[in-house]
Amino acid sequence: MAAAFTNSLTAQTTPGRAQLTASAAVPEAVATSPARIAPNDNRRPAGRFHKGVLTLHLEVREGLLFPEEQGGPSVPALAFAEIGRAPEVPGPLVRVRQGTEIRVSVRNPFRDSVITVYGLQAHPATQDTGLRIPPGATREARFQAESPGTYHYWGTTGSRGIEDRKWFESQLSGAFIVDPPNAPTDDRVFVIGDWFRPADSSRSDASLLKDAETMVINGRSWPHTERFFFNQGDSVRWRWINTTGVAHPMHLHGFYFHVESRGDGRSEQVYRGDARPFVVTNLMLPGETMGIAWVPEREGNWVFHCHFAFHVSHHVALARPSSAASPAAMHAPHGGPAGSHAPHQMAGLVLGITVRPAPGARRVEITAPRARDIRLLAQIAPRRFGKFSGFGYVVQQGAAAPARDSVMIPGPMLVLRRGEPVRVTVVNNLPEATAVHWHGIELESFPDGVPGWSGVPGRIMPPIAPADSFVAEFVPPRTGTFIYHTHSNEQLQMGSGLYGALLVVDPDRPYDPATDKVIMVGGGGPADSLPQFGFQSPGLVNGSPAPPPLELRAGTSYRFRFININPDWRVIFSLMSDAGFASWRPVAKDGADLPAPQRIERPAYLLTGPGETADFEFTPATRGELRLEVKTMVPGWIIPIVVRVR
Repeated sequence: MAAAFTNSLTAQTTPGRAQLTASAAVPEAVATSPARIAPNDNRRPAGRFHKGVLTLHLEVREGLLFPEEQGGPSVPALAFAEIGRAPEVPGPLVRVRQGTEIRVSVRNPFRDSVITVYGLQAHPATQDTGLRIPPGATREARFQAESPGTYHYWGTTGSRGIEDRKWFESQLSGAFIVDPPNAPTDDRVFVIGDWFRPADSSRSDASLLKDAETMVINGRSWPHTERFFFNQGDSVRWRWINTTGVAHPMHLHGFYFHVESRGDGRSEQVYRGDARPFVVTNLMLPGETMGIAWVPEREGNWVFHCHFAFHVSHHVALARPSSAASPAAMHAPHGGPAGSHAPHQMAGLVLGITVRPAPGARRVEITAPRARDIRLLAQIAPRRFGKFSGFGYVVQQGAAAPARDSVMIPGPMLVLRRGEPVRVTVVNNLPEATAVHWHGIELESFPDGVPGWSGVPGRIMPPIAPADSFVAEFVPPRTGTFIYHTHSNEQLQMGSGLYGALLVVDPDRPYDPATDKVIMVGGGGPADSLPQFGFQSPGLVNGSPAPPPLELRAGTSYRFRFININPDWRVIFSLMSDAGFASWRPVAKDGADLPAPQRIERPAYLLTGPGETADFEFTPATRGELRLEVKTMVPGWIIPIVVRVR
């Protein structure tokens, strides 16, 4: 590594903690000191606009990114800067009207590395050869902003794709938005970043012997991400861009959102009317974009977050000096009143949302005198996964409590009736705090399940302490396939079994296990219970690594309810015969019934991220044997299920 970069980083060490150092592949800079990289909220378009032409001068700079509080820990990174301004993560926002001519130059200040910048071109684009900038040189791109949409630009010092960039260049990305003529521009733009430095066993510094990672939204990690305040009934439009090398299933608590567009950075598909997906979780693959719209209908505190447990865990919070405050104090800005409750120790890809009551609105009562009572116990079973304990839920039947070491994985399926009030008393028999989130259910904020955050002023949900309980009351407003799961220390608790299916049915159409087939993928033990999966939890289908065959009858229609709540894996469900894929008809996504234009027969293949559910109608025409294959998208595990049609 260049001496200048090494010396500048050493001079910027965080008190009590050795600063992360860069690898030998870091470009040698002409500058002698790295700048402080500013977080970019993507509200100020960069460049100068004059007579239909946007002129923008960029350069790549080295610097220190502070994803948490000012003065907190930092990481070294390369970042884009508008010449004359500080470097930013994400890079300066390129935002123009359709038809604008764009003239953008990029300067490479390094002595020893070529930089290639992709995405600075007209859209849609079938390929992108990139703008190649030799050491010490400046290159310019000129093109027309032809097609409205959400795009991005990004850079690399090698021949890597966007999913393969190394840690020091992982933040070389920026948003590129083309607006239709006369369209409003009051939507917000969010760029997801992932800074990951693998362990270096060749170094003597103890801080380099472990992986280090931080994940950011517009340059910030929760609880330091931007907070959002809306009034009931507001119209919210967001654009999201995934510039990381990993996928992100983005989940909104308490509300559905419409997906209005999806793209890959080069082109975009726009959905209109009934073609718009209506979801609570949408999976974004590396390099993908999405535009969403939603209406905050109920007051209180909510979150929008990635549903990979690791991506919102304390593991993506940067290490701090041992003399710092306690972990609870470190995360006190979580959102609840300071000192009122021990907060949920999330970090990373989380946005906090507060919905204020509309003028004159009357607070909706969440208690009901004639609610259905359920007593749900969170328990632990020693050595359920080899030497590791299993966590699980049990529903208490009658006055006698079940054995303290009895668990069900997954938890017992809760079948609720639409419009019928329910009162769930969650009893914590674990040795640590927990909470339960009713995933996909449109309910009031207080029982939503994020301790130290969910609720309204003066009434914030506490964590459920060991030997304590919490009462969640709500009225399920729609039928569908949902999930309940822990929302505390998710990677361990959810990976070890604290999850279950939640079905809501119409009172006149009860759940029928003969034709309703629930296929639920969840964690099969803590991440290190099986070494071959590294930091990821193995998978179970309906609680088993080898589920029994599904028995079907030819000519009978079945509803397959697929649920992915494994904390770590993208999961593919596919139904096949020896001749290829069978066919099925989608009928619901995330519990919401699909409109007619989306209920089209299609090959029986489904890719899901954690937190997604999907229902399909399948009618086997002939007798025989099929195979329902459940497997990870990347190499990991595969669980085949025999399907016998008689």
